[in-house]
Formats: sequence, C-alpha cells, structure tokens
Amino acid sequence: MQLLIKNAHIVDTNSPYHDQTVDVLVEGDSIIQIGSITSFEGNTWDAAGADLYPGFAELHSDLGEPGNEDSETLRSGAAAAAAGGFTAVGVVSNGAPFSDNKTGIEFISNKSDQSPIHLVPVGTATKERKGEELSEMFDMYEHGSELFGDYKHGLANANLLKLALLYSKPFGRIMVHPEDHDLAAGGKMNEGITSTYVGLKGIPSLSEYARIQRDLNILEYTEGALHIASVSTAKGIDAIREAKQKGLNVTCSVNIHHLLFTEEALVNYDTALKVSPPLRNKEDQQALLDAVLDGTVDCLAVDHLPKDIEQKQCEFDNAEFGMAGFEGAVCQLLDQVKISPERIQELLSTNPRALLGLPVLSIVEGMEAEFTIIGKEGQDWTGFASKAFNNPFRGSSTQHNVKAVFAKGSLLAL
Repeated sequence: MQLLIKNAHIVDTNSPYHDQTVDVLVEGDSIIQIGSITSFEGNTWDAAGADLYPGFAELHSDLGEPGNEDSETLRSGAAAAAAGGFTAVGVVSNGAPFSDNKTGIEFISNKSDQSPIHLVPVGTATKERKGEELSEMFDMYEHGSELFGDYKHGLANANLLKLALLYSKPFGRIMVHPEDHDLAAGGKMNEGITSTYVGLKGIPSLSEYARIQRDLNILEYTEGALHIASVSTAKGIDAIREAKQKGLNVTCSVNIHHLLFTEEALVNYDTALKVSPPLRNKEDQQALLDAVLDGTVDCLAVDHLPKDIEQKQCEFDNAEFGMAGFEGAVCQLLDQVKISPERIQELLSTNPRALLGLPVLSIVEGMEAEFTIIGKEGQDWTGFASKAFNNPFRGSSTQHNVKAVFAKGSLLAL
C-alpha cells in the first residue's frame, strides 16, 4: 500500500533533501519518491512542516518481559516507545529467565515480529546476570544480538570484564553500568549538599568515576569494544573523552533525565526521580551537556525502567530505583536543551542504530522507510500506553510533540 507524506521537513545529513520541506511517497517499507508530488490520488497524511528524522532508536531499556510483566510488557513497552518517538528499542534483560543464550534472544526477536516497532535483544554478558561466568555471547550474536551487558549491574569482577572484552572482540561490544556497588552501598541519591539537607544517604560520584577508570584501563589492555551506559558525572565523562582521544574503542550514552533534572529535584522526595545512577549536581549536568555538544557522547537514552505503584508509592528509602520515560522524554529534551537537529539525529538515530546492529537509514529514494516525525504543536502527556507508575512527565505539557512514527510499512499517527 502506498502513502504520501506531505510537507515534511527533512532532517537527515545523509540525504540530498536535508533541511528541505518536501513530499515523501512510500510503498510498504520503502521510499519510492521524494520531492513536490501533486498527482498522487491515494492515501495522504500531512506532516504540516514537522521535522521528519530517520527513525529514533533507544539503546538500553527494560520492557518488563520476561519476569517483570506487572510493571510492563513487550506490547505496552513497544506502544509507549512508539508514542515517545522511537521506531526501535534495545531491550535489556532485567528479569528471569535472562537473555543469556539464543533462546532468550529468539524470544525477543519473535515478539518483535508482532510489534509495531523493532525490538532488538541485548544479551547479558554473564550467565543469569550473576557476574560469575560468561554467557553464550557468540551464539546470541548469531541470533541477533551485538551488544551485551548485565543491565544495572556492570561487571564487578575485573578479570571477567577482561575476558568478556577479549572474547567479544570479533563480533560485539560489551556494555557496562559504571558503578562500584561497594562505594555506592546503601546510597539513595547523589552525595552532596542536597543529600545532607534532605537527610538521605548519598552515592558519591567516586563510585562512578572509579569504575569508569578501571573499565577503561581494562579496555586499553584488551583492545576490545566497550560501551559505557548512563554516564552521569563530570569526571566520568572527562575520562571517556581522554580515552577517545587516545584511540580506545569506547562509546557512551547519557540518559535524557540527567540533562533535565539535578539532585535539587529531590527536595520533595519524588520517588519517580530516584534513579541509578542518581541525579547529580549542576556542575555534573553542565559537563554532560558540554559532552553532548562536543561529540564525546555517542547516544542519548531514555533508560526506561518501569516500576509499579507498590515499588514507588512508598518512603523514598524503600522505593525502587528507576524511571519510566518513553512518553515525554524526547519532547522535554527538545523543549529544554538546545541541541541542533543534526546532532539530535546522531544521538537518537544514527549512533544507537549502529550500536544495536540495525541497518543505516537515509531519507533517499529506494531506501527503507522508517521515520520519527516531530512537530511543534504542543502535547499534553496523559493517557499513557505504558503500564509503569513511575513516569515523572505524566501530566506535563511540551511545546514539541510526536506527530507520528513510521515503521514496518505503517504510520502510527499520535
């Protein structure tokens, strides 16, 4: 079936139509024609000048299933991701049975076939995510996973990280969550003036920086490929910048919420903002933004981690870590942070797609049609598709809006 998307402002630095407002004719999942199309008589949808990007991809998020279906399912998580502007999601393994072999990878891949967007399995680095023995990474790679990590755990055993980097060198990349759990033990928020003021035990920035420095030293020794997820500190991002300048094969992501909130947002004990790594201070936030703008940061991530009401509507000390943010995060980012459309394309589409092993997208005749369409008509964030209770954007309004996503031959107008 053919669809004509009228009046779309193209944001794609790889396209000859970049920064032009044109019509895009698609058939199935392919782009047939781009330009001024006046003679088409089939189905038409007017983008009304909205920005049409190559489809956004989320690098690392928990969609609940298997193991945490009370908080989210693949169906509800995929719907929430689409509503937030994503056409692909890297699905981390965060519940038993873990995706530590080809069966777990095939489960996500088969579910992806039934989903309106692409669900890309991210395998664990160790069996059952215990940090004791390497998982069957090569077998998982052959069945669709190119990124491997023990979500929110990292690899405490330095020798195991060394072995993982060496083993995966020919085919994949190891993803780590940069936190020394011994240094962070018992902490509830960033250690600093605010934690003292509100009376909560702090998590020192040292717990992140020390782990990043260790992991980079091991990376240099092995000459492997490493992704450091959810970087939140100035010293951590500085260490990664230096490692890149030395030529190490390291990439990193920053969570969108670390650009939107600081530790000061916790003075009212909002459990939706209790996250790992914690919200940091203004100096850390500015360092992250500088790294986003200068190219040090490869990807921006939602790091969607859904929780149900029992896990969050309780005393702050007892609440679980994690924020659900598919619905609202991108538009809040575009509202509050000045990042060029071209850089947004890199951070939310080009780079995360490459790390997930997804095909390159370009808005050119003959290429795959997969789009995220962002307008400036405003949006009220209510009636969420996600099952999660812990989305801090619930009830907010934004100047930007997700008009639609186009994936797998279908337009999902929102």
